[in-house]
Amino acid sequence: DICTRHGILLIFDEVITGFGRLGAPFGAQYFDVQPDIITFGKIIGGGLPLAAIAGREEIMARFDKNKAGEDGFLLQIGTLSGNPLASVAGLKTMEILRRPGSYQRLKENGRTIMRAMEEHLSAAGIAHRVVGDPVLFDVVFTDRPVVDYRGVLRGDADLAKRFNALLRQRGIFKSEGKVYPSLALTEDDLSQTVDAIAFAAKNLRA
Repeated sequence: DICTRHGILLIFDEVITGFGRLGAPFGAQYFDVQPDIITFGKIIGGGLPLAAIAGREEIMARFDKNKAGEDGFLLQIGTLSGNPLASVAGLKTMEILRRPGSYQRLKENGRTIMRAMEEHLSAAGIAHRVVGDPVLFDVVFTDRPVVDYRGVLRGDADLAKRFNALLRQRGIFKSEGKVYPSLALTEDDLSQTVDAIAFAAKNLRA
């Protein structure tokens, strides 16, 4: 609303949310907000280097000299543009994601891990907040609500590092950032992850 009121372009970085991670084609649709420009990466290349820009027709026309004219033309080139190998990988990835039940399974994998974090950290009396969507989430060690990035920064970073280190002792690598569940996870993988979370929660204060 603010962008529209003041004539400012609204740009969504959908490198992570684009092409279905949230269960909708774009985060813009999931959150019911229409940006002027969207940037894509990662999933659009199926894990290989590829990126793309999308936007309103009048904005994208700036990249077409025939439409924009000499003065309005904007040159757009990039190392990751038009990579045929990555394009094929991206198309296959999106075809897999469109298969019946893919997004439901992806979300359920995430819910399993989120529930394990909530259950075992609560049982251990560790102050925490599991925040995000089942396909994109993290645990923040704090007793305060987490509603934005500042809330994440107020979390206990040392406790988070110890939690991650304990998970690694049980063969589970969790990045310092967010958790991205995968369709490739098997029941055995999820069971190992839940067991590792239980171990980490139990030993976090030791």
